[in-house]
Order: sequence, then C-alpha cells, then structure tokens
Amino acid sequence: MCHYKTISNNSFGCLIQCKNCEQFHLGFGNIVLILSSEEFIRFTDQVHNIHIMHYEEEDAKLPKTEDSSDKDEKPKEKANKKIYMHTDSSKMVLAFTQHEWMNLYRLLEESRFMLSANELIDQS
Repeated sequence: MCHYKTISNNSFGCLIQCKNCEQFHLGFGNIVLILSSEEFIRFTDQVHNIHIMHYEEEDAKLPKTEDSSDKDEKPKEKANKKIYMHTDSSKMVLAFTQHEWMNLYRLLEESRFMLSANELIDQS
C-alpha cells in the first residue's frame, strides 16, 4: 500500500512520492504523471533544458533599445504563446501557456531542491 509524502506544491500542482515504491506522482493542471525516480529526473531535466532554451532564445530576440510600440504588443503575444513539450510517448505532447509553464518550472525546481535537501538529511 502506498504512503505518500508531499515533496512540493503550488497553486498549479504538486509532487508527491510514495514512501514504499518510491514512485513520484506529479499533478499539474488536469494531468497526473506517475514516474519512477529515473523518469522523474529525465522529466525535470527536460523541463529545465526547455526553460533555458526558451528563455535564452526570448532574451536574444529582445530589441536593444526600447520602442513603445513593441512594448504594447509583446505582453499579449507572449501570453498567447505556447510552450510544447514532447513526452516519451510519440502520440502525446504537452502544451503550456507561459503562466502554466512558469508554475510547472517553479514546482519542479523547488521539488529538486527539496529532494536534494532530504537526501542530505537522510545521509546524516
């Protein structure tokens, strides 16, 4: 029987782990992923890499000088832009709004931090 421990949560989702089988349950929006430790690490690495790539790419596109006409359009365009994440299944791609992506990214970054901290505590 599974006994869950909450690793991290925010308004968008949560990460819990079964103390017995050590599987992770990542719930965000209306999706729940059940991941082994290896799958969880791959998933968080993939999110981290997409985040870096996407936001470095966005920063490179920003004009060096501020133009007020560009300022008015960018927030609307950015809010409607989706971030797509391919999964291990060739028939499933996850799509996130900017807001959803940032919440998922923060949830996973906090989770990685908490898991590392727990591992250090357990080793003492």
